[in-house]
Formats: sequence, C-alpha cells, structure tokens
Amino acid sequence: MADSGCIPFATRHSAWLPTYLLINAVLSAVPVLLNIEWPTAMDAQLFAGVALAAQLGLGMALCGTPAWLLGMIRPLRAWALPTVVVLTTLWWMAILIDARVFHQFGFHINGLVVALMLNGGLLGQLGLTPGTWVAATAGVTALAAAQLLFARRLRDGPGARLDGRWLGLLLPLVVVTQAMGIWYDGKGRADAMAGLRAIPWLHTATARRQMVELGWARDDRSQRSLAEQPAHGTALLYPRAPLQCHAQRPLNVLMIVVDSLRHDMLTTEQMPHASGFAATAWQAGQHYSTGNNTMHGLFGLFYGLPALHTNTMIQHRRGPELLRQLQQQDYAFHLYGGASLRGARMDRAVFVETDAPLHTAPDDAAQDRRDRDVVTRMTNALHAQTAGQPFFGFILLDGAHAPYAVPTEAEQRFLPQAAPGAHLRAGRSTDPAPLFNRYRNAVLKADTLIGQLLQTLEDTGQADSTVVIITSDHGESFNDLGQNDWGHNSNFSDVQTRVPMLIRWPGRAPALESAVTSHMDIVPTLMRHLLACSNPPSDFAAGLDLFGPLPAERPLLVESWTARAVRIGAETLLIRPYGIEVRDADYLPVENARPPSEASAAVLDQMQLLQPGALQSPVSAEPAG
Repeated sequence: MADSGCIPFATRHSAWLPTYLLINAVLSAVPVLLNIEWPTAMDAQLFAGVALAAQLGLGMALCGTPAWLLGMIRPLRAWALPTVVVLTTLWWMAILIDARVFHQFGFHINGLVVALMLNGGLLGQLGLTPGTWVAATAGVTALAAAQLLFARRLRDGPGARLDGRWLGLLLPLVVVTQAMGIWYDGKGRADAMAGLRAIPWLHTATARRQMVELGWARDDRSQRSLAEQPAHGTALLYPRAPLQCHAQRPLNVLMIVVDSLRHDMLTTEQMPHASGFAATAWQAGQHYSTGNNTMHGLFGLFYGLPALHTNTMIQHRRGPELLRQLQQQDYAFHLYGGASLRGARMDRAVFVETDAPLHTAPDDAAQDRRDRDVVTRMTNALHAQTAGQPFFGFILLDGAHAPYAVPTEAEQRFLPQAAPGAHLRAGRSTDPAPLFNRYRNAVLKADTLIGQLLQTLEDTGQADSTVVIITSDHGESFNDLGQNDWGHNSNFSDVQTRVPMLIRWPGRAPALESAVTSHMDIVPTLMRHLLACSNPPSDFAAGLDLFGPLPAERPLLVESWTARAVRIGAETLLIRPYGIEVRDADYLPVENARPPSEASAAVLDQMQLLQPGALQSPVSAEPAG
C-alpha cells in the first residue's frame, strides 16, 4: 500500500485513486494515438509522446482532484468514488467525441463546435443520425458502469496499487512539454509542432522574440521545411489542387490598408482623396473583414480563407498561395507598415515564405510621424521600380489606430478634439464626440497620404498598369451601440467588421456592388483576373470572384482574439460554448431566435476547407459565367 505520509493522493482513503487515474490516462490515449501523424525526426516523436502523456495525465488529475478532496472530509467520503466515476466518464466522452471530430474535420472540440452540435448541424456531419442515439446512450451507460465496477474493485479489493508518489512526475512532464514547445517553436521546427495537432486542448507557450534576441533562433521566414512538403503528406490540404495560372502581361498591384477604418468614413468631407478615387473604381457597398482585429482581418485579405485557419497556417509555416504565385511571376515586393508587420504576426503567416524585407518606421519615430515615413519610402521604391518588372506593393497606415495619431501641423477639421491618450479613459459616461473627432482627424491625415501614393503612380506613369486596392483590416467603435463598446476586437457589429473596399482595375469601368462581399473575395479575384488561374476558387479559398455573379447575402465567418461569429444579413450569430446567440442590427439579443440552417452549413464548410475530403457548399463553389 502507498505511504500515507508521502503525497496527499496517497492517503488511506484514496490509495486506490492513483492506479485508477493512471490506467484511465493510458487507455484514453488510444483514440488520440489513432489520429496522430508522427513526425519523422526521433526528437519530434519524443516531444509528441511527452506532450501526450502530460496532457492526458493532467486531464485525469483534474478528474481525480475532487474525489481526493472529498476523501479528506469524513462526512463526504462516500461521494468520492461516484464523483471520480462521473468525471472520468465525461472525460472519456469528450475524448472519444473529440477524436471523431478531429478525424473528420481536423479541429478539436471548442465553443464553436459545441454550439454547432447544439444547433444540430454538426451532428449529421459526424454521422450521429437519430438511429445511432440508442447505441450511443447504451455505450455511455456501459462505460459508466465499467468505470464504477473498476473503481469499486480497486478501492475494496486486494492487489498492488500504484504508489501515489508517481503522480509527482506529472508536473515535470508538463514543464518539459512547455519548455520543448518554446524551443521547437523558436527554432521553427514546424514538423515537431505539427505533431501536436491531434492532442486535444493542448496549448504550448512561445518565446520566439526573446530567443531571436538571444541569438538562439533565426527569423521565422527562414524556417520553411514543412511548408515545402507536398500538401497530401501533411494534415494541411492547401491548395486543394495544383493551380493552373497563365498570366500573359500581369499588372502591378498596390494594396493600401488603413488600420481601423470604418465603412462610414468614405465621404467627400472625411476622405476627399479616397472619395475621388472611388468615383473611378469598383466599390463594395456591403463589405466585411474576416475579423475585428488586424491579424485576423489581414489573414482573410491575403489567404482568401476565414481567419479561424490562422493558427494552422502559422503552425505549418505556410504563406498564402497568392504571394506564391506572384513570386513565380517574378513580382517585386514592396512591403511597408506604419506599425510593425510583425506585431500582427504577419511575419509568421502572410509573409513567412517571402524573402522581401518588412519595412517599418524607425523605433524612435514619433507615433504621428510613422505613417509619413513609410509612405515616403514607398514612393521612393515606386520611383526606383525596375521598368518591365511587375510589383506587388502593400502598405499599412497605422495613424487611425488608437491612440489616433494627429500631427500638430496636420489639418484638424473636426473639433472639439480629445487630447492624446483619451481613449484609455473612455467609459460608459464618456462623451464620444471629442474622441471620435480625434479619430476622424487621424483618418483625414491618412487620406492625405493615400493621395500622395496615388499621385506617385501618376507621376511614374504606372497608374494605368496598376491594380489599386484601398481597404481596412477592421472598423472602430466609439460606443456606437451604447454598450460601452470602444475600439475594436470587442464585438462583430458593422462598426467593427464592415469596412470600405475600393478596387481600381485598369480597363474596368467603375461600378457599385450591392451584394455582400468579404475580404476572402480579394484572393479569388486577383487569382482569376490578374494571374489567369483557371482553378475554381474553392481549390484555394473560401471567397468568390468579385467580378462574377454574387449572392445578395451569404453567411460570413468572422474572428476575434477570444470569440467567433457569423454575419448573415443584418444579424450576427455569436458562437458561444453554450449555443448560438443571435444579435439584431443594433447588436441587441434576439429572444428565442433560431439561426438559419444555411449558416451552420457554411461555417462547417469553411472550417473543414483545408482538410482532405472536405465538402464544398454552393456558396464556396465557383460562380457560373
């Protein structure tokens, strides 16, 4: 019998518990092991094994802790065994369902998956038809009964039991897992990190920036080993088929992104240069970003995919197919950001396979001078561009992002204007007008810089050979909803997810598109009309060709750092762990609302787009004509 003085789990009343937990941890590894794609390198295999042992051991320890606590309290000891049996049964149910979900869709159970299950859409995809419910119920009952008999036998019967001190190994396993995760992530060992994908609910820490500063790791963009492997040899299927692109005389591309630019800013008074540009461009009337923050908004813009795939691309060190094709066409890259492009993790996803430098303003540049610096450098690059070589230019103007940088000498048309830093003190009782005016003046300054970029194209004779895109990564709130909503990344309303989208394409007449459009549509449009790719958009994206037929409305998956939602029509479907919460156009809860079935179907389609055997919905298919 275990020594009762060594470790709390090994008290006389719970001496059976360590053996019970260990055996369940080992057995619960079986369904997970069936999904693991073991890396080739021996050290990466060891990492996956240690991480699996630590994660499942930690899960079973959590199941056993309430039983141990109950065993310490004399009046409650009788509840210890049934408590651990119930928790262990629930653990097994979660493990088995998660293994099935991961096997079919390539992701783990989370709040989104649970919400889709509660609304019925995912159950059919998993094969859980009504005819299987009886078998499932019988299986759960049998599992619970087996757990109860096993626990009683260990508690009451004779036989060897695991010394509770062995549970002390769990903490070192967890620490080693996190340490190895930090090391492999910093070293760009995508093969080792990808080996963890099948382990449910495992999150490892990262310290890449610190490792680079210490000289222990190289820049992420040089680590491409996994990205160079064929898609069918990994869990990532991107693109879904080899691309057939045959551009004859490719045009230049200049993409101007104004951080935090709301859709209602595109007026003659507010943005005279952009408004004048809009008169000569294709303009989206109802355009939505793929997120309410920079990282997720720019992800959809470059990949043509919903931003829920961001971590997958980062883990696989896989850049967007659009930039791959541009590189194959020998495009020159000019990449500039008023804010560091690494801050939005673009160096780990969007530009991870691009050798071109990511330019930003000097570290000592004042906040209200950073945009001007990178615009000057971009205009110089355009003047120096080699004749006959196409270019792809990207610039992120950051001044309209909080704290809303307004240079002293800049025009301050909108008054009264809040003082710098006022956004940090905003609350329910704050008058939004002065802070909004400061934001509007920052947008006005950004518009002036846009005018300089457009004039440079004219001065260099490149205007007639350059596709110019003006848009934003997300919007910005100033308590528009009266819900103490300020800034972004806090909700999925129009003020945070709806943004301008202007495209001036040489040879195309100006037009105003009334259909709902998305950042995901830019990549299919450029691939079709710029690079002459004949593949259907569904081979590499979830978006549609903006110059082809478009549905008036469609569900759009949008992402934040902590939540996920579906925008459909005027409604927002907030995906909660407990179900789907419907908000109306004013972002108020809609009581007893039932989400439309097509929304769940579209979300499922987009979530499994990168997995082998993924289903294709009519929305994501290539439009006719």
